[in-house]
Amino acid sequence: MLHRCILVPLVAFAAVAVSGTRPVGAGQPLSPTGTLSMQAGGSSVSAAFTAVVGPAVRGPGFRCIRSAMPVCRSADGPGGFHPTAARGAGFSGPDRPIGQGEAFLSSLLLPGLSQYRQGKRRWIAYLGVEVLFAGLYLDARADTRELRTAYRDFAWTRARLGFSEQPRRDGDFEYYERLSKWAASGAWDADPQRDGLQPEPDRSTYNGSIWALAGEIFNLDASNPEGSAGYARALDYYRERGYGPSLLWAWQGGSGDQDEFRNLIRDSDRRARDARLGLWIVTANHLLSAIDGFVTARLAASPQAGAPALVVTFPVP
Repeated sequence: MLHRCILVPLVAFAAVAVSGTRPVGAGQPLSPTGTLSMQAGGSSVSAAFTAVVGPAVRGPGFRCIRSAMPVCRSADGPGGFHPTAARGAGFSGPDRPIGQGEAFLSSLLLPGLSQYRQGKRRWIAYLGVEVLFAGLYLDARADTRELRTAYRDFAWTRARLGFSEQPRRDGDFEYYERLSKWAASGAWDADPQRDGLQPEPDRSTYNGSIWALAGEIFNLDASNPEGSAGYARALDYYRERGYGPSLLWAWQGGSGDQDEFRNLIRDSDRRARDARLGLWIVTANHLLSAIDGFVTARLAASPQAGAPALVVTFPVP
């Protein structure tokens, strides 16, 4: 520790000189106790002093000793030790200065990390929000997947099974939304015995409503749609938006199956919203903690006008 005892006065003098500081008493460089007192703005001397022995040490004089935590012995005798301001990593963290970029990236990765390293107790709040809403997101996402599987299986066994000889094929989200609103899909080909595609004419079914809309868009003659000029384009519209043989359905009237299916869809939508909310809050918590850490580090690195001065005293031979 001898090098610290030598470097401390040199660093203090250098910091004072660079920052343009002056002796406390203009005509009295020596204090009544025979020590020289120098005064500087808080940031300049504190930063230099911390680089050698840790945060600021106050006392009428000192000499350094070896210890797990750097301490200084009073020059007046063995009466007291002045521990450095470095604290143990309790709830307030180690309270040491970190760079602005380091602070930002630390909390961007793990909210509250830079606050902990800066000794700010609000790291507990950031970490608490992270744990709470990350748990909400994971739980809601798992529920959403389970409910999605549940309503797909329910639709297959209660409304779709038996309508097609093709292997099971699950539709997209809009398909199941339509199952919750329409009692039946209707046929894909209303007359399979005839050549070509004969669209479903029943407007009360989903496919029938698509064909009716196509007729209105392309001005089909209701008495002779096949003879209309827009018939081919209306068929293309029907093929693009209607559901084919593998996705047909029909709910049994009066069974309550469709109502139960709607409840499953509603629960799945609700848990999906919960998952999105949790994810948004987790993301915002990362950004807010990162910005907070950056601002705190920037303020700590910038000297403030009117801030209390740091006084360092050391013996003069």
